[in-house]
Amino acid sequence: MLLRQFEMPWRTTYEAHAAVGWIACLVTMGILYHTATVPKMPLLFLGVLAVGFFMVNAIRAWELWRLKFNLSGKGISYITDDELEKKVYLQLSLGQRMNRFFGKKIEPDSLWVGRGFDWTPVHTQRVYEIKRADPEQFYPPKIIMKLTEILTGEKVGANMPELIGAPWIHGVNVDEENLYVPIQNWVGNTLLLGTTRCGKTRFLELIAEMAILLGYCVIVIDPKGDQAFEISIKAACNHAGRDGDYARIHLAFPNESIRIDPLKNYTNRSDLASRISALMPGGDNSSSFRDFAWNVLNAIVLGMIDIGEKPSLVKIRQYVDNGVADLLARVTLRYYDEALPANWEMDVSNYARTIKQGKGKSEEGELLIRQSLNLLLSYYLDVLVPRGFNNEAVQALTTIYKHDSAHYTKMIANLIPILGMLTTGELGPLLSPDHRDVSDTRPMSDLQALIRSNAVVYIGLNSLANKSISTAVGAMLLSDATSVAAAIYNYADQGWTAQKVFLIVDEASEVVNEPYIQILNKSSGANFINIAAAQTVPDFAARFESMDKARQMLGNFNNLFAMRIKDRVTQDYVIETFGETYVYSKQVIMGTTSSTEKNITHFTGSMQERVTETLDDIFPPDLLGEMPNWQYIGSVSGGRIIKGRLDIIQH
Repeated sequence: MLLRQFEMPWRTTYEAHAAVGWIACLVTMGILYHTATVPKMPLLFLGVLAVGFFMVNAIRAWELWRLKFNLSGKGISYITDDELEKKVYLQLSLGQRMNRFFGKKIEPDSLWVGRGFDWTPVHTQRVYEIKRADPEQFYPPKIIMKLTEILTGEKVGANMPELIGAPWIHGVNVDEENLYVPIQNWVGNTLLLGTTRCGKTRFLELIAEMAILLGYCVIVIDPKGDQAFEISIKAACNHAGRDGDYARIHLAFPNESIRIDPLKNYTNRSDLASRISALMPGGDNSSSFRDFAWNVLNAIVLGMIDIGEKPSLVKIRQYVDNGVADLLARVTLRYYDEALPANWEMDVSNYARTIKQGKGKSEEGELLIRQSLNLLLSYYLDVLVPRGFNNEAVQALTTIYKHDSAHYTKMIANLIPILGMLTTGELGPLLSPDHRDVSDTRPMSDLQALIRSNAVVYIGLNSLANKSISTAVGAMLLSDATSVAAAIYNYADQGWTAQKVFLIVDEASEVVNEPYIQILNKSSGANFINIAAAQTVPDFAARFESMDKARQMLGNFNNLFAMRIKDRVTQDYVIETFGETYVYSKQVIMGTTSSTEKNITHFTGSMQERVTETLDDIFPPDLLGEMPNWQYIGSVSGGRIIKGRLDIIQH
């Protein structure tokens, strides 16, 4: 049993033929009415009947023609800042708009995502039917398309040779409406997929500007450092009256950026070691090197914090390069001063005499300072530890200090280049700001301070010039954002609250890491709204060196917007997200037979019509590769599928 009527709108418009026939009938009856001597009432009755049938057929014919002509699609549209603001507030009811006009603070609860329609099984049926023919045969004549552009003020897709893609995909529905997605649904994380030059960044611009208009904190991480994107963010801040909220971090222009400390925020002290060691190459073969580097970094961080020295990339690099002896000596002396009686030096001297420790150089030729440090460590291990004294920093640094130097150098060989990249040249003061450096007048901040101040932050990573540095900095900032989200989540009852934070990551496959998965998984309680854009699913698999890990991350995105996609693996991921529906197929069978048993002209004929249904993709995967620029198919709000097109912002 068919649950919806079978429709074949791309057939010949027979209703038009019938309408012409009824018009001819009406004209004939009109002539008879005025010329023939026949009763008038039957003619009037038949005339009214003819008008009725003409209207029915003409309306149906117009609907079919309009649908066919609509296959010519929509061209490129533009929208100004003022028009976008009107779109955002258009969703408010008349009463809400009146209250807002009189000064009451009322904010929209949805974001505008262009114009389009809800994709239903009816549109799927139309697509599968039109694939049997050439859609271009249904395009209206050029003069009609040109006239349409003049009357509507919008470009027709089929009339724009420069338009990439198949315009008819958006034309399977005649009418468009403004599409809105509730902000509450954006909290569930959003993934935007599309190949290069299909309009992903323009989509992100649209979302970022609306978030800025609504007064939210916006953090944009843009690995490629798109100048148009940055200009759009600045223009949006200007339009919203938030010029003072704008902050810029750009690796290509460090002198024009604010200084930011990616190690400022952490929940546990070990987070900082994890943040840096995560930048090392992954894989099973390098896990031992990464684990060793984590131990070295963690020991250094523990020691720095223990003596009140603020951890920074520059300082950590110095200790990694030069060794931890000086740091260990200061940490040990500070611990002895705080934990032991005032005469502890006398106790150490007595201990030295018991082990016959000499002054000056030892038999191995060690320097005096190293003898002193070795003496302090021996006293700690032989005397204090058995008495129950213990210091985590001293213990960790001692392990590193006593490690074989040749093996130590080999094990941190992958760590040194990473620290070098992040601290060399202008990146040193940019990522390791020193408040004592009065000669550097650039503002100094961190992500927690920026989020507290409800800032709009653009972070350009200049990946085209140096992908390694771009990836490392982006990953560290995402790890820092994870710590800030954890602080908001954990200490909300202590007054640590925040507005909604839009964390927008373009070219996400270049910077995502394990902490970013934690952001997607748990940051909704901290009012984070995460939006990531990428080209393909295999890009994430390459980043994590595991497709399973990539799928783990992708499983945290509740909303999916797919633009033009050429990669088959990515197409399959999108299509499986959209699901399937039943598609009807009509089969016509005709046959004739002849026989001479009765007479020479005897024959029989038969005709059968059969409608079958099969379960198929609700959106054919090959159409993803034909999607025009700035158009998308999306799954939002827990299964609602929308087909939309975006307007390009003109500032």
